[in-house]
Amino acid sequence: MKLLYCIKHMAKHKQAKKTRKKKGMLAALGMQFVKLQIAGNIPFWGTYGLFALLDKVFMVDVIVSLFIATLLANSLFFYVDDKWVFADKRGNRKTATEVVKFAVFMTFSAVLTFFITWQLHERLGISPYLGQFISAAISTVVTFIGLRFWVFAPSNAASKP
Repeated sequence: MKLLYCIKHMAKHKQAKKTRKKKGMLAALGMQFVKLQIAGNIPFWGTYGLFALLDKVFMVDVIVSLFIATLLANSLFFYVDDKWVFADKRGNRKTATEVVKFAVFMTFSAVLTFFITWQLHERLGISPYLGQFISAAISTVVTFIGLRFWVFAPSNAASKP
């Protein structure tokens, strides 16, 4: 009888531990999502501010200013994502691989956002100004999934005990 009680108690304890672990993982994902929403301002406002500085103050050519501003803002975005949003405490990152994945994914994300905005305008007659908000909402989810589970995914070696 006591053995049966011990087995039931261990099973309940194991299930409770799994439930706590799942809740902890969901809370961590939720926090990463919130952090990404904060960090996600870097590419837009960083590009905007640096472009204005280079273009208006330093009189750098418009295209060159935009290119430099975009490159620097996205570099800062990558750094913040790597060190804060998706920080890997195990330190088993392959940063060169992540940089390439980040560039590929951000290019994909920009093309997707443009395509959604364009299609909303062409097929549904939605103003591109409103369409950008709709595509941004979709892009927010796609960006989180792509960055979290592909670009900044924990390495396989790190997940093994």
